[in-house]
Formats: sequence, structure tokens, C-alpha cells
Amino acid sequence: MRNLILLGAEPKVGKTYVATLLIQALKKGGFNPGYFKFAQSAIPSIEQSDAALVNNKCNCGQNLQEMLPYVYQSNLPVHLAARESGNFINPQVIQERFAWNIATHPMMVVEGVHEVICPLIMEDNQVLMQEDLISKLKLDPILVLRMSASALNQASLSIYYLKSIGFAPVGIIINGLDESNYAHCDACNLIERFTQTKIIATVGKRQRSIKIRCPLSEIANPRALQEQMV
Repeated sequence: MRNLILLGAEPKVGKTYVATLLIQALKKGGFNPGYFKFAQSAIPSIEQSDAALVNNKCNCGQNLQEMLPYVYQSNLPVHLAARESGNFINPQVIQERFAWNIATHPMMVVEGVHEVICPLIMEDNQVLMQEDLISKLKLDPILVLRMSASALNQASLSIYYLKSIGFAPVGIIINGLDESNYAHCDACNLIERFTQTKIIATVGKRQRSIKIRCPLSEIANPRALQEQMV
């Protein structure tokens, strides 16, 4: 079993919504996934967080403080909210909380913070990027993309960056796909062709379910997906 992280190609791609649908699909397929997120800003309390929403929708049975170690009320990016509050993210705390979750849920769906490139600490004496935690926790990235006129460009730039820092994304999930739209279908073909990365699932417009385009076992074992693209 592998642990996945959903990374947004741009703001407001619907990572939390996609995480909820993916976890529900995996649970129906006989897997026992949990949810995790490093940090979230711009929320009054953890009870109003993405973690609380997913936990309620998916009945994950996890402790909110273990699912989401850092919560900031300030309406700022996480690294600025942490600076303002003085409560900086400690990678050791992240690792410990993550370990608690995988002790009861052998597969974890992690929701990334903001977009692909995301500073979590950006100070003169310390820098922590989201990619550092992805590496420490040995997470396998899945790119979440919203179908739009810029989808090909967003996907190509995001996948290129991830590969340039040593991550081979195991797949792409497209949100807002209209399968009756010829341009959308053509864009899917172009995205796979240019990124050499498989679209593993799609979420249709105004749909409350996810369409998995490969066996669920391949999502639970991303190495199989990587081998298919070679």
C-alpha cells in the first residue's frame, strides 16, 4: 500500500472535494484509507477545517488533531500565518502525527497545502517546502487539475516541476470534466501525451462521484501506474 498526496495545479481546483470522493471510492473497493493534511490557514477552528469535512463525509474514524496538526486563523498563506502566530511547522511533529494515522489506516490520502510549489516556512534561518515533507513521508504525488482553457499548460508545468525535483507523479485527477465536450476530451488526450502521465480519474461537472479510469488496486499501488507509463 502506498500513501498518496493530492497536489493542486492552481488555486481552487477542488482538492478537498476530490479527496473525499477518492477516499469514498477506495473504501467501497475494500481499502481502508485515512486522510491527512499538514496545515491549513484561514479557518476559525479545526472543527471547520477540511479535515473535519472529510472525516464527517467519509467516516474515517480519525482524531482531528492527528489529521491536521497545524491550524491558523489568519487569512494568509501558511508560511505567513505561521510567522504571524509564531507557531512554526515542526517536521518532527508532522512525522509523528502521520505515523499515528498510518498505524490504523494502512493507506493515507494526504491533501496538499495550496498548490504544487508551496513554502511552509520561509525565514532567514529556516526554509521548509511542501516537497520536503513529501520526501520525508515518502508520499506519491497525484496532480489535481481543473478542466479549463489553461489545463494543458497547468498540467505540463506542474508535472515538469515535480519531475525536475525527483518526483514521478503517479497520475492526474481532472475535476470539472464534461465528457460530452469535444474540447475537454481532446484536452485529456493532449495532457496525457505532453505530460506522459496517466489520467487516473475524473470528476464530472455537478457530479457527486468520481470516475476511476484504472483498477483501484493500481491507485493503492502507484508503482504499477508508473510502470505502465514507461
